[in-house]
Amino acid sequence: MINKAKAEKIYRKSIEVLKSVQLESGGCLATPKGERYPYIYPRDHSIITLGFLSAGLCKRAEKALNFILKCNNSKTGAFPQRIDEKGRDASYKPVQIDGTALVLYSLSEYVNATGDLQIARKNWKRIRKAVNYIIKNFDDEKQLVFTPNSIHEFPPTEEGLEIWANCACYAALDRMADLSKKLKLKNHESWRKSSIRLREGILEYLWNFREEIFVKNIRVRESSSVILDADASEYAVAEFGVLENKDKRVKTTVARIEKDLWNRQLGGICRYPKYRGRNNGGWGPWPHFTLMICKHFIKIKNKKKADKYLKWVLDVSYKNLLPEHIATSKEFEEFVNDFEEAGLLRPDRLVLIENARKNPMFKKGIAYITTPLAWPHAEFIRTWNLYKEVFDI
Repeated sequence: MINKAKAEKIYRKSIEVLKSVQLESGGCLATPKGERYPYIYPRDHSIITLGFLSAGLCKRAEKALNFILKCNNSKTGAFPQRIDEKGRDASYKPVQIDGTALVLYSLSEYVNATGDLQIARKNWKRIRKAVNYIIKNFDDEKQLVFTPNSIHEFPPTEEGLEIWANCACYAALDRMADLSKKLKLKNHESWRKSSIRLREGILEYLWNFREEIFVKNIRVRESSSVILDADASEYAVAEFGVLENKDKRVKTTVARIEKDLWNRQLGGICRYPKYRGRNNGGWGPWPHFTLMICKHFIKIKNKKKADKYLKWVLDVSYKNLLPEHIATSKEFEEFVNDFEEAGLLRPDRLVLIENARKNPMFKKGIAYITTPLAWPHAEFIRTWNLYKEVFDI
């Protein structure tokens, strides 16, 4: 059984966290100041916006959108990989096309929730450029979008025709076609054709018929390869509406994520399999990916499975706050040793290390990495509200 009182406490604390990371300008930091990510990342910012909407904080969502929509590149239409408090490009990695897509997706969710078309009208020039940026990055042969850097920010697994980015781009094109039609503009027919073309590409090329699984990525430039490892981000096919949750292909994808990525020592869903040298903070489970899988089971009304994942998130919270992820203290110290010897302990990682070690849970054998991170709190708000709605709590 779910501890409803505890869930409500985390829900209220999650709203506090989202409010605390929103600046006066409307921009939303990924973490509070003093934690690892005191920047605005379009991906995280967009999920926070969705969290505000789910919590009924539409004015805050509007403020967040008004900030982020002014930040895209006036020439390309792309949103930067990260942004500073003043709205300036502060990127240190290549542009991430899913960040651009998620800004558009969160805008559509806001308009659908509020009926406020004015925000789209006044930002239409920027919106049109952002949509065209996505379309210009189509790989003509495979009808998919190329991204040099996506959700895990690890080029060997992210650079190419990556599933999370492509599904987010599909949702953005589909939603912006709807919005253009509502505004009675001429773009909607061509954008709809692009969204249909992209969906067809996802289902043709990113579905592996032999193993009956979605693939993480098709690398097509420097090193042609197909990445077949289980990855939590493969749930994007349902998260962004490429397929419905009841579709057999989604169910088999989730079943593989459960089988391969459930952490047998700590519980919870890991982002990806354990790669040597990849563990930034120690390999372990992530609350917001665990909550995504929980949402799948809520949507297909499998309460037993939904409770399993939701209960894990409740149990892993520390003082009603959620980390980016957790790891064993041993795994964490292995990460510190490897990165220190390689000379990779830049300032943000030193903050991560200091904060993890001073958390009381560290002495109990568990490293809490980056607490609180705004994304899992936004995801908790959305998941708990969905849970209450579907199961009539």
